[in-house]
Amino acid sequence: MSAKSPARQSRRAAASRRRVVDSDDDMEMDMGDDVSQGNASETAHEDEQEEAEYTPAPARSRRHTKSAMSDTPATPQTASRTRHDHVADGSVMEEATSPTKPKRRSAKTARTVRKNRISTSVASETEASILPTSQQSASPTSQRLKHAAPLSDITETAVNDQTPRAQIRPPSSQVQKVDINTTTLEKPMDIVVLCAEKNTRVQHVEKEKNALEDKKDKALAFIRDENELATKQSALYQIYTNECTDNVTVTQEAVQQLQQQLDEELEKHKGNQEDIKRLQKQHNTTSKEYERMSESTQSILKEMAKLDKDTVKHAEKKKFLANKAKKLAKTAEDSRFGISGANTQATQAEDDINRNAQSIAELETEMHREEAQLTQIRESLKGKTQGISDEIAAKQKTLEPWKAKVNEKQSSISVAKSELEILRERGNAGANAVQDIENKIASFYETREAKVMEYKECKRERKAVEGSVQEAQAEVDHLVSQEPALRSKLSGARQKADEARASLAATQTQGNVLTGLMRLKESGRIDGFHGRLGNLGAIDARFDVAISTACPSLDNLVVDSVEVGQQCIEYLRKNDLGRANFILLDRLPQRDLSVIQTPENVPRLYDLVKSKHDRYRPAFYSVLQNTLVAKDLEQANRIAYGAKRWRVVTLDGQLIDKSGTMSGGGTRVAKGAMSSKVVADVTKDQVVKLEVDRDTLEETFGQFQQRMQQLEARLRQLQDRVPELETQAQKLRLEVESLDRNIADAEKRVEELKSESQPSQSDNKRVAELEKTIRTLEKETEKLQSETAGIEEEIRSLQDKIMEVGGVQLRTQKAKVDGLKEQIDHRMEEMSNAEINKAKADKQKSKHEKAFNEAQSELEKVTADAEKVEDDIKEQTKNTAGFRKEAEEAQEALESKKEELEALKTELDTQTTILNETRGIEIEMRNKLEENQKIMAENQKRLRYWQEKLTKLIFQNIGDDGEELEPLPMAQYTKDELEDMSKDELKASIALLEESTSQAVELSVLAEYRRRVSEHSSRMSDLNEALTGRDSAKKRLDDLRRMRLEGFMEGFSTISMRLKEMYQMITMGGNAELELVDSLDPFSEGILFSVMPPKKSWKNISNLSGGEKTLSSLALVFALHHYKPTPLYVMDEIDAALDFRNVSIVASYIKERTKNAQFIVISLRNNMFELAARLVGVYKVNHMTKSVTIENKDYIQAAAA
Repeated sequence: MSAKSPARQSRRAAASRRRVVDSDDDMEMDMGDDVSQGNASETAHEDEQEEAEYTPAPARSRRHTKSAMSDTPATPQTASRTRHDHVADGSVMEEATSPTKPKRRSAKTARTVRKNRISTSVASETEASILPTSQQSASPTSQRLKHAAPLSDITETAVNDQTPRAQIRPPSSQVQKVDINTTTLEKPMDIVVLCAEKNTRVQHVEKEKNALEDKKDKALAFIRDENELATKQSALYQIYTNECTDNVTVTQEAVQQLQQQLDEELEKHKGNQEDIKRLQKQHNTTSKEYERMSESTQSILKEMAKLDKDTVKHAEKKKFLANKAKKLAKTAEDSRFGISGANTQATQAEDDINRNAQSIAELETEMHREEAQLTQIRESLKGKTQGISDEIAAKQKTLEPWKAKVNEKQSSISVAKSELEILRERGNAGANAVQDIENKIASFYETREAKVMEYKECKRERKAVEGSVQEAQAEVDHLVSQEPALRSKLSGARQKADEARASLAATQTQGNVLTGLMRLKESGRIDGFHGRLGNLGAIDARFDVAISTACPSLDNLVVDSVEVGQQCIEYLRKNDLGRANFILLDRLPQRDLSVIQTPENVPRLYDLVKSKHDRYRPAFYSVLQNTLVAKDLEQANRIAYGAKRWRVVTLDGQLIDKSGTMSGGGTRVAKGAMSSKVVADVTKDQVVKLEVDRDTLEETFGQFQQRMQQLEARLRQLQDRVPELETQAQKLRLEVESLDRNIADAEKRVEELKSESQPSQSDNKRVAELEKTIRTLEKETEKLQSETAGIEEEIRSLQDKIMEVGGVQLRTQKAKVDGLKEQIDHRMEEMSNAEINKAKADKQKSKHEKAFNEAQSELEKVTADAEKVEDDIKEQTKNTAGFRKEAEEAQEALESKKEELEALKTELDTQTTILNETRGIEIEMRNKLEENQKIMAENQKRLRYWQEKLTKLIFQNIGDDGEELEPLPMAQYTKDELEDMSKDELKASIALLEESTSQAVELSVLAEYRRRVSEHSSRMSDLNEALTGRDSAKKRLDDLRRMRLEGFMEGFSTISMRLKEMYQMITMGGNAELELVDSLDPFSEGILFSVMPPKKSWKNISNLSGGEKTLSSLALVFALHHYKPTPLYVMDEIDAALDFRNVSIVASYIKERTKNAQFIVISLRNNMFELAARLVGVYKVNHMTKSVTIENKDYIQAAAA
């Protein structure tokens, strides 16, 4: 094949590779909502590329023109035209959107394109080798030619890459640039032709060499079979050797280990025995100390209990004395009232006596008067009644001694009865007191019985409470041991559910595209789709805002290869699901992903990402690269604008590109692009299940906590109840003892009262005498009355006769006298009763005075006893405080010693158990040691046999061309390789190889073949030298591209800053900015020209009015002029859409710029041309054009001055 054919193929390959939009590894594929429109757009793009293959560089650059600045030197004339063309056209970015008509692309469209781009790296489908198709796999060098880029591709790429899509360059500049570069590529084109010629010679020699291939192959096959046989045998022998070696090694290690363990066990025996003796001695000493401390503590506790008992006794005694004092005070008070009552009664009786005496005297006087009158009446009737009266007088005279005797007897009876009543009352008072105390004793017994029952119930309840405390404590301990595991399980369930929910939410928010592709993956219809890039890694939550701001490409989808990406695109197009960006893992270059040195040691964003799998790390690097993370904007500025430019993002989302452009920040920041944990893709059902599991565990844990709280509360109540019951039981016991004392005292008092209230012998005798006297006197009185009854009856009969004689007057008077006599008798009886009452009151007074004095004396004694008890209580409390502290310290020391003793006992038991176990282990180890020594000797014998067999094997070292090389030792396989081999398969292979090598083969053909190979090697060496030259040219191209990027970014930064200043100056307050659509590759997506007119929001230049477009374009022209001035500028009616103020501002600025450049301005505005140094007027006369030139002398003179 001629040299032109490879060159043509290389040009076609270069044209195909120009479809690769940028050097990163993102495969951009735009999916339009309208399928037909999307197809048309793709067809238009493909037509452009196909046309670009056969179109000269200037024509192609015109098709892709975007008004932008040039990053290569240009002549003043072309630069002027460039700037003028840019000012005339207000658009910033243009893109062909149909096969026939170019269409502008606004900044908004550019952003959309950037978000939906897919890098269509299809070099594998379009690359072609410069070799013929039939010989493409002839040799490794030919393969190298196939996969390496042809030089024609390099040269044409060098031409076309001067006008990438991201640049804004006028056509004229592009033409000039292409002409310049193509003249420098004539010599590299000769290198390509030379490479093709050398390749033809290599193919000719290779053809002759191939004719000997069959014979050579048979000879080599025979040798290879023998070598393979030796190799298989070597492998088999090595397996046997390795097995024997492993066995020997294992047994040696086992023997050494067993011997070492045996020595250690023997040493342990010695150490354990010493430790046991030491622990036993220490345990005995500590046990004795514990017993001594226990006895001392028990003694202290007993003494403390005794003191507590005495304290309670004193308290009870104090209570008893208080009650006794209260009763004595009441007794004294009652006695005081009794004395007062007796005095009152005596006084009243005295008053009654005096009153009755006076009344008797008055009645006697009146009676004497009435008797005198009665006597007068009787005197008047004396003649009639004299005999009767004398008879009555005689009888009365006879009756008088008898009456005197009767009155005497009645008086004696009254006195005796009064004395008898006093003696009986004295005896009844003692009996009543005894009865009262006996009733009180019965009450004491009832109370004691109730207290004893209550005491027994308290002891029983205390025992039950202590048992409940132990049960509750055991249950609480069990729950406490379960809580960490249950809490950990709940925490894990919550974390899984939250992460699954977050992952599902993130997946759902990505719309139908990811959902559809995930469904396609789950159904098994596509293999190699991995999902959204942001979901394939995780980053700490602190860097969420930073990575979301710095890397919008995290929404790209990751696939294995171009084929998988095309399947995904076809699925999206077929189902009209939308657009997606894909990253091809197999097309990502191999890069050094190790940690780099950064300014101020700030972290690199890529190093902070935790990838789900290492194969995704190149994908993360392709979108993040060396972006750094700073704490704040101040640190970001220091790092970004240092000696070396860096791309830096702050934690709050402010981004500084290498170009110096700052973006991000504000009130609404980007976040949520990557989770803080690596989670797998989950479905809704899985999320629901995880949440159900979480809710179940939460409910279980809630019930668990509630149960635990209830148990702890109950345990606290029970623990508090125990001392309460102890105190209550002790109090009840003391109350029972106090009741016993009270009962004993009451019974003693009963005995005393009985002895005191028992009548004396004299009193009994006197009572008997009085009773006898009263009976005697009553009999005598009755006898006297019976003896005088007849006389009294006769007297009454005689008096009745007198009354009959005297008539009414006598009767009346007699009735008066009798009435007075009865009154006197009644008064006499009352006076007698008053005297008796007085006597009684005097006796009661004496009795109460005695009781009062006794109560006062007893009260004074009880008060003194109470004061003494109070002093005793204070003294005992003072003594008990220190003693109680001593008891507590003794208990604490005892508990500490008990713990120490238990620890020693546990350690002693452990050491004893270990000693017993080690003795058994020692015997077992000795048996194993002997067994392993026998196995080791047997394996050493087998090892020597297989090593001898292995040394007899020979490997014939013959190259692929039949050349005899230096003998090589047999291949030595690693242990892992030998483990992967099968002895049965090796034995079968050895049997087959021995059969195939039994027939002889001619080996002389190898010498002839070696000569042909030597010639082929010589030709190939020449070809490789040519290819080396071509590779050097490729490297130079890469260097030029790098230099282009650095130069472009330097100019872009300067022009961007000057543009902002120019626009602010022209508009007096506005703002303008040039932005890179893709800061990582400025030539892939172009430049955005955004403008914010005064008092307006940011807009794309295509959305501005005519005047605003003019001002924006002029600002860019002035910025370009500042960056690289041009001697001559021509401006055609740039002020047509401006008002007079803006015209004046622009004119003044142009006037200042004329110091180092010449401006030719076509204008109809006087504000513009009045500031010109020279005016050329163009006008029409008689349908003919004429011009006139005017010198502005004022301006020229002012400039000269």
